[in-house]
Amino acid sequence: GVMAAAPGWLQAGITGLTPQSSAPVLSGREIDLVIAETPVNFTGVTRMATTINGSIPAPTLRLREGDEVTIRVINRLKVATSIHWHGILLPYQMDGVPGISFKGIAPGETFVYRFKLRQSGTYWYHSHSGFQEMTGMYGALIIEPRSGERYPTDQDHVVQLSDWTDEDPMHA
Repeated sequence: GVMAAAPGWLQAGITGLTPQSSAPVLSGREIDLVIAETPVNFTGVTRMATTINGSIPAPTLRLREGDEVTIRVINRLKVATSIHWHGILLPYQMDGVPGISFKGIAPGETFVYRFKLRQSGTYWYHSHSGFQEMTGMYGALIIEPRSGERYPTDQDHVVQLSDWTDEDPMHA
């Protein structure tokens, strides 16, 4: 499993999605993320995955150091969910760890994450609920330096590695 870094023809097993060579990119100070189940077929067997905006990996978020961002997360799952912003300096209420920093996002609810970006770099975000990360709920988070890139390049590439199993991680 290196589906996150796989070329588009390998990702074609995601039912109903157009094959792509990388995750969609979202940017700006306000972002909407929808968490839902999506049928996928990576191995010849259709299984349900946990997706953000219908993709695995989730959209790459390109943000800017110093900005205050508002990220609305809509839960369309039948169970609670969350998003943890891995390595990001933020108020504990926005950390996204159910039972520690907040109660989680109940089915049908929207939670608004709002925080100022106090650092730059490349990070990732993922669920801290059940085994949702293992079923596809993870994505890259790029915070561009406010003063611009130290070493400008023509193009960046995000490589994110993950495993996939047809087994239910709750019962494996």
